[in-house]
Amino acid sequence: MMSHLSRMVCKSGSGSINTSVSLLIQRWNLVNKTLIHTNNDGWNGPTDVLQYLYQRGPLIDSLDYVKLLQSCVKAKDLVVGRQVHSHILRHGVRPNVYITNTLLKLYTHCGDVAEARHIFNDFSNKTIVSWNVMIAGYVHHGHAQEALTLFSHMQQEGLAPDKITFRSILTACSNPATLKLGREIHARVIEAGLAFDTDVGNALISMYAKCGSIRDARQVFDEMVSRDVVSWTSLIGAYAESGCGDKSLEIYQKMLQEGVQPSGITYMNVLNACGSLKALKQGKEVHVHIVSSGFQSDVRVGTALIKMYSKCGAIKFARQAFENLLHRDVIAWNTMIGGLGENGQWNEAYGTFCKMLQSGIVPDRTTYTTILNACARPAGLARGKEIHARAVEAGIVSDVRVGNAIINMYSKAGNLKDARQVFDKMLKRDVVSWTTMIGGYAECKQVVESFTTFKQMLQEGMVPNKITYMCVLKACASPVALEWGKEIHGQAVKSGLVADLTVSNALVNMYFKCGSIGDACQVFDNMTARDAISWNAMIGGLAQNGRGLEALQRFKEMKSEGIRPDAATFVSVLSACRHAGLVEEGRRLLSSMYNDYGVVPTEKHYSCMVDILGRAGRLKEAEDVILTMPLRPSASMWGALLAACRITCNVDVAERAAEHCLKLEPQNAGVYVSLSDIYAAAGMWDDAAKVRRLMKGKGIEKEPGRSWIEVDGTIHSFIAKDQSHPRAPEIYAELEVLMKKMESLGYVPDTRFVMHDVDDQEREQAVRHHSEKLAIAYGLISTPAGTPIRISKNLRVCQDCHTATKLISKIVGREIIARDSNRFHHFRDGLCSCGDYW
Repeated sequence: MMSHLSRMVCKSGSGSINTSVSLLIQRWNLVNKTLIHTNNDGWNGPTDVLQYLYQRGPLIDSLDYVKLLQSCVKAKDLVVGRQVHSHILRHGVRPNVYITNTLLKLYTHCGDVAEARHIFNDFSNKTIVSWNVMIAGYVHHGHAQEALTLFSHMQQEGLAPDKITFRSILTACSNPATLKLGREIHARVIEAGLAFDTDVGNALISMYAKCGSIRDARQVFDEMVSRDVVSWTSLIGAYAESGCGDKSLEIYQKMLQEGVQPSGITYMNVLNACGSLKALKQGKEVHVHIVSSGFQSDVRVGTALIKMYSKCGAIKFARQAFENLLHRDVIAWNTMIGGLGENGQWNEAYGTFCKMLQSGIVPDRTTYTTILNACARPAGLARGKEIHARAVEAGIVSDVRVGNAIINMYSKAGNLKDARQVFDKMLKRDVVSWTTMIGGYAECKQVVESFTTFKQMLQEGMVPNKITYMCVLKACASPVALEWGKEIHGQAVKSGLVADLTVSNALVNMYFKCGSIGDACQVFDNMTARDAISWNAMIGGLAQNGRGLEALQRFKEMKSEGIRPDAATFVSVLSACRHAGLVEEGRRLLSSMYNDYGVVPTEKHYSCMVDILGRAGRLKEAEDVILTMPLRPSASMWGALLAACRITCNVDVAERAAEHCLKLEPQNAGVYVSLSDIYAAAGMWDDAAKVRRLMKGKGIEKEPGRSWIEVDGTIHSFIAKDQSHPRAPEIYAELEVLMKKMESLGYVPDTRFVMHDVDDQEREQAVRHHSEKLAIAYGLISTPAGTPIRISKNLRVCQDCHTATKLISKIVGREIIARDSNRFHHFRDGLCSCGDYW
């Protein structure tokens, strides 16, 4: 037997070997490594190994070679081990099974699995130990497929696996794709009579847990004749990892009752379960057990405590656990920084990062991703840039995970220009890189950029995952992006991800927000499984699109299918009542929330009720809801009441609502505009002018009304009296034709909410060229006759545009779908889906 490495070593002369040995002896003496092995012959570590080789030469026997190699295995020193291997070959020693198996241990233990395989292949007298060492080596270094292949070859050669073989090969079956194979190996375990071996049973529990079959893991556990701490710990960890934290705690309690002393890993697993459940009380009890059993000084257990307390929101206790650690490694620091960031204590997270640097701990890539995530907000941009610069200096910015965290930080801070710059410079991008960039654009409502980046991702051969689809579908959740949304839907079908529940939910949501009710219902009805999110999207989507009664019917179906309504469901059904004007049904649902389902009403639910009453003209009752509810009224609630005052032009209630709003949000431009509109509608021009002057004095600017329409893959934007569009003359000409036809049908411009005190002609001109009218006119001259026109607007549609759009839909015989800041309006044959109630 002569491996590739050995052949190369044997080409050098004996003098070079002696020189190499001398140099290695010097190296060991200089490094002054701790002596790692003493045997009966008095060898102390690799220094003495090399001395022995040098002095004994050809007189070394097989037993001594095995002992020399074992010394190198324990020291994990492959350099010296190679010298021993070379010495064996140079002196013509024919390696026996003991030398060969020890050489296999040396190379696999030290990471050179390829050289171990060369030795293994060249050796003809393999024993079960040889196969076990090789299989275990592959498993240890993450080469699961190679281990499984070797296991198959072993059986083909008629060699029966033993318990060590089974333990190794079961470890190789560590993902759902290998579950079938894992079950086959389990059958072989039973055939071999090893089903009741504790070590093998533990390996089976671990295998089933990693393959996602917690039921099989529990069955193995229950059938074990004897269990040790590893058995209990494996099952506790299996339940914790599979999201069954309550079962994990249950097994932990049984373990204590049976008198089994938990290990450090047991505590880590059970603390993971407590964190997932946010079970602070149980977590504190486990903490007491940890202290009493002396594991509080274990850095891994202490780190698990920090993580548990952080997940439970008990950041004070997490900080105490961190401070109590006698030794803090980089993982402990990372966990503390991450916990602070997740609990919104961003300044403290940054301060802890600085202390970490001062303590001399070198940040790793997890540190950088964690602190960058803590900076992922507009107020954290400056610090995020500083961390980015540090990552560049540390040479870690090329790491794809760190690069992704930098993109995420810039995106969530609203700085998409820098995010894109980092993205474009990345030498390597993974699906997370693309998804983060696409999601960043989606969050900032940059529809075109999100969609084009998604298309670029496909062109470069990167396969999107379900999160990618959720992000880009969110970006396309607008009437102007319906065709793009349909294209993404087609791509999801091709990829096979359309069957994924989260992707289907995102499709339902996207179609409803595009105003395409039929497509949304079709996706929903074709779903093989639905959860509360699916039903909430359906009910809320129907409500937003003016189908209030249908939404309430779907709510009944949801309950009949055994899906329990949650807080989001009740927001949706109350919105349905709001859009349909169902006051008494709204009252009944608000009462039913807590009484029938134990859902405590929140600000959103009370805001819906205020809106329901206000829109019905019952302003006093709406105000009473705000004043008597068990929550502190928010600006949005008073804003809902203020908006309702526009319907009846109730100045007294409007003034009170506006006063409360401005106390809470003094810079809210919408409050000033709404109050000014109400004054104008009531003919109180001096008061309207006073509000406008107040806005100007405070430097508050009204957001201009803007409307969008998509034509042939391009999104066109308009503001009132817009002359910037290349086809402006045609647009205004078309609008004039429409105006004359509308006037012949009795149209009179509604100028009640024009804020300026001017003559009637000027007031009519002010509403004549609103942004949505321009967008509709452009749609009519740019799209085929008979096709629907879809527009979006950033503000609520005004009364005049609403009336005009109804008439236009009748004149041109086309459906016009408009999404304003509050809801959808489907205009058809002179009618609107909202029933003139919005």
